[in-house]
Amino acid sequence: MKLHKRILCGMLLCLCISLTGCGTTLLEMTEDEEEQVVLYAAKVVSKFNRAQDKGYSYVDPARRDSKKEQSEQNTSEEEQQTDSGKTLTEIIGIDGMTFTYQGYDVTETFATQDVAIPDADPGCAYLLLRIQAANISDKSVTVDLLNHPLEYGLSINDGEYIECTTTLSMDDLSTYYNKDFGPGTTDDVVLIFHTEQDNLQDITSLMLDVTVEGDMVYRIAL
Repeated sequence: MKLHKRILCGMLLCLCISLTGCGTTLLEMTEDEEEQVVLYAAKVVSKFNRAQDKGYSYVDPARRDSKKEQSEQNTSEEEQQTDSGKTLTEIIGIDGMTFTYQGYDVTETFATQDVAIPDADPGCAYLLLRIQAANISDKSVTVDLLNHPLEYGLSINDGEYIECTTTLSMDDLSTYYNKDFGPGTTDDVVLIFHTEQDNLQDITSLMLDVTVEGDMVYRIAL
């Protein structure tokens, strides 16, 4: 038995040496190929990670509070341009595509087919803005909001400001990716906001802030 083990170890060592020879060259990829690999890897990790419910969209609390303070400050200062005359379709700006607000839901749980999203924290709930994406052109369109993301924030009743929760789900508009969005087809997606339930009582107004390239903020009354 020991002899067999030694022979097996020797064979494995030879195999490792043959696979790691000095003559092996690294595979070179273009920038587009690298992006596709990264995207695929992210989707696979998201799909098969058994601990997905613990870390699907972690946001550093310090970063979240900083962004909230910055948003509130920018909203009150004239140096930050705000344009309420544009639609979500115009802001996203993908030729042939429309993005239409379809209402909102308040729920403590939200299930998708590809990503496990944990229940809302105690005393909290999710506010889901429902958006319909539609290809109104006569050809396929690539919708890539994963590599070219926008940032979303929501003001409820002109008060509490909430930063969008991002996931890698295909149901999530903030990271939506569809390479072949066929002509005439539609897809129902959401923007996800997690907040205390007290902020979701008696909603009378919703204002969606969309930040483009970290600079220009567009405000849309929903």
